[in-house]
Amino acid sequence: MTGRPVARQFGRVADIYAEAETRRYPPDLVLGLADPDHDDLHLDVGTGPGTLAGLIGPHVTRSVGTDVTPEMLDLCMSRTHGVDCIRADAHRLPFEEEAFTLVTCGSVFHHLEDPVQAVTEAARVLRPGGRFLLIDMAGPEHPARRQARDEVERARDYTHVGILAPSQVQAMLDGAGFDLREEERQVEDRRDDDWARVAGADLEAVRKELRRHQRLAGGFQALRWEGDHFLFRRERAYYLAVRR
Repeated sequence: MTGRPVARQFGRVADIYAEAETRRYPPDLVLGLADPDHDDLHLDVGTGPGTLAGLIGPHVTRSVGTDVTPEMLDLCMSRTHGVDCIRADAHRLPFEEEAFTLVTCGSVFHHLEDPVQAVTEAARVLRPGGRFLLIDMAGPEHPARRQARDEVERARDYTHVGILAPSQVQAMLDGAGFDLREEERQVEDRRDDDWARVAGADLEAVRKELRRHQRLAGGFQALRWEGDHFLFRRERAYYLAVRR
């Protein structure tokens, strides 16, 4: 997925997304893994409304947030203090080699046409010994379940490219010159109607795909019809890697 469709989609739902984003990442988990220090130079790739940058920025010397969506960058500037907001694509970061000591990236990789290139870019702009905190949906290892999840995700958000299984993320990190140091999971239950609303999606189209893939739980950990809605359980993965 190129930057232009992503920018259109997230520009359209920026305010709704920002409202939901405040509940996305537990601060204790993020700060415990990233371990920001006053001497750190921090980059948040795909910063959106600046949630991760806002958490880490007060603890570092400099924090920069990049995104392809102007509306998201406007929100980042209005919601964070002292964060430099720059329009840039995760595949082509406009920074010199070894410019940062800490890079974060939250809920971006499933939108990327070339996640390997994005990991390579994160490694390029990090100094040796620098940390990379990659956060995204944890995809199923089983290919059929992963395909089902992708089809459900695309019914909700056409900019979804592909969910990554943990083994795929681990292989990408290793190939780009990272050592994986820690890996954590965040499990959450979501209603289909709230999930569709945040993306400005057609709820019936989402439910159609959930029903079609119900035998495989839609690629989620669990899926059930409860009253007047689907309820599903999903995992978010946190990978802390260090550049060799």
